[in-house]
Amino acid sequence: MLIAIVDDDPTLRITLRHFLHKWHTEKKLSLEMLEFDNGDDFLASCNQNNYDIVFMDIFMEKKNGIETASEMRLSRKDTILIFLTSSMDHMPDAFSVHAYGYLIKPLVPEKLYKIMNDVHGLLHTDEKTLDITVVGKVDLTLRYSEILYINSDSNYCIIHCPEPCKSRGPFTALCEPLLMSPEFCIINRGILVNLSHVKDMTITDCLMDNGDSLPLNTKKASAIRQQYQSFKFENR
Repeated sequence: MLIAIVDDDPTLRITLRHFLHKWHTEKKLSLEMLEFDNGDDFLASCNQNNYDIVFMDIFMEKKNGIETASEMRLSRKDTILIFLTSSMDHMPDAFSVHAYGYLIKPLVPEKLYKIMNDVHGLLHTDEKTLDITVVGKVDLTLRYSEILYINSDSNYCIIHCPEPCKSRGPFTALCEPLLMSPEFCIINRGILVNLSHVKDMTITDCLMDNGDSLPLNTKKASAIRQQYQSFKFENR
């Protein structure tokens, strides 16, 4: 889940980031947050990032939140927008840019957690899941978006997700259903990655958004990078 926080108050950004970090840690979900202190910088970032959720202050000095959201909606119709405000006066304007909701400052964590639970359910209503048997535990169901990558380890597979786990069985059998979805790609013998969690690809390596670096198959590196670029273009 990729979240943008757009607010010219640094204290508010720190507070919101803290609450969101606590929420996603308790939920064991992967989450990335980017911060902006003005609308123009945020809008420029939309060319490279497809945000799932945007928290935006209505009252900002340069370009206010309503103006910024109006420009965002020209290219990002489905992004979930949540306004941050100290006053209810501009709420009619918030509806004009299809805001999902709003939070009153100062932030109350319980209200934030409720709206995040609602949004999370909305985002993952139709998401595919993978059922696996975890070594030493009961069966586990993982959402595709939670899986960063999978690597084979002798007779086991290591599934790297918010809470990494190990499953006994062949790599090919585990990865077969995942490869039917465009976000998954085998980059080397015994290594499958979720392209949604790839930060960059070099000539020799695949850099994941958790900081791990994985080797590319040298003979297929060009085709793998092309698949990655196509995926990024289609999901921009």
